[in-house]
Amino acid sequence: MDLRQFLGTLRVRWKFSVATLVLGTVATVILVLSITPQYQSSVKLLFSTPTTGTTDYAASLILPQRVASYADLARDPSLMQRVITRLSLNMTYEELQSKITAEVIPSTLTIEISAQADTPELAQQIADSESQQLVDFVTELEKPEDNNTQPSIIARVAGRANLSSSPVSPNLPLNILVGILLSLFVGIAGAVLRDLLDRTVKSRQDVEEIADSAVLATLPYEPQVKKQPLSNGGGGTLAEAFRVLRTNLEFANLDSNPKTILVSSAVPNEGKTLVATNLALSMAQAGRSVLLIDADMRNPNVADLLGLENSVGLVTVLVGRATLDEATQMHASGVAFLGTGPTPPNPAEVLNTQAMRDLFVLVRQEYDTVIIDAPPMLPVADASILMTEVDGALLLVRYGSTTREQLRLAVSRIETVGGRLFGTVLNRTPRRADDSYGYSYGYGVPEPDAPSRPPTLSRRAHHRAAP
Repeated sequence: MDLRQFLGTLRVRWKFSVATLVLGTVATVILVLSITPQYQSSVKLLFSTPTTGTTDYAASLILPQRVASYADLARDPSLMQRVITRLSLNMTYEELQSKITAEVIPSTLTIEISAQADTPELAQQIADSESQQLVDFVTELEKPEDNNTQPSIIARVAGRANLSSSPVSPNLPLNILVGILLSLFVGIAGAVLRDLLDRTVKSRQDVEEIADSAVLATLPYEPQVKKQPLSNGGGGTLAEAFRVLRTNLEFANLDSNPKTILVSSAVPNEGKTLVATNLALSMAQAGRSVLLIDADMRNPNVADLLGLENSVGLVTVLVGRATLDEATQMHASGVAFLGTGPTPPNPAEVLNTQAMRDLFVLVRQEYDTVIIDAPPMLPVADASILMTEVDGALLLVRYGSTTREQLRLAVSRIETVGGRLFGTVLNRTPRRADDSYGYSYGYGVPEPDAPSRPPTLSRRAHHRAAP
């Protein structure tokens, strides 16, 4: 991952990083404030030898090593137990050992003993008692067998242990700063790790590489789409995106004039119905006669978007209960709509009939463009069956939702049945994603939305428009 990818990951996943930072900081503050303050008291012990005698001179040569040994013995279990007994402490010697330190001050013959406790007074008492017990311990060990002779090494307490009212732990500023830095690191590392493990599609380059087909448009995420799903030819970014998709779809097929276009996706909830409907509206605004067919018999939604009926439609025509003329409804935008009709128990078998093939022949003659909202490619075989009867397909890919493997399998399904993929559409791209403005810089140039001449309608469209 280079620097650009790293910064792009942070830009996309900044919410995760910020949430981790905030939660980590709050947890650090709560943890630090819940820790019982510890107070420390220190006292110094000075070691020396008697001032006369050859024995004293020999002892002075080994005194530095002996001082280091006594610093280690200062935390001996027997000394700890003496301190506990003298102060009547409610703790084990292991617990007391963790509260006491003894260190030799460099270049001196002095040991500094430090004790920590929950109160300043208790810390002072422990330090005083520990120092006195160590002095007695040295006296016992250094006392010669001949009681008339002075000890070779003498230990003295330099003064009483100090009393400090300032706690030594926790260090609030330092601990909070460390917690913030750790939370920031975890947030950034987590964002990078999530990006590395994320198998969803998040860029135009990924889609084109996997599908081996051009991305005809990237549709920006618009929060108001749920309330206003139809673009209606407005001047917003989403309406402009569908105009670019309409134009790029024409430029992507210069050698032929595609009349039947299937719109599908790899899995459900990728936005295929919304794209199929708005693409039909956009083409109708360009002066074409457009028939929009809802072929997703398992989950029909186009009628709800257009505010039309779905009780009579494709299935009604295929079983011969109504003609295409009778089952087709006109939307206020000029789009002719053919719903699914009643839901059959076997949608795939209904689509794979001669009646369906005859219907495609008929609609090709009657309309300039036919757009079919088909079921997803992977869960059912319906879209694969329809692929053999249309000129080509648009494949919807949802940003951050469709995985690479799902996209690869969907393209493979199209190739297996010998279908043609006109291109892909990257849907719901965030504003700050690398491809968020791809709809404004597609493969074609957006054509004017308002034609200079009156729209030309086919015979069937004229029939529908007649009062």
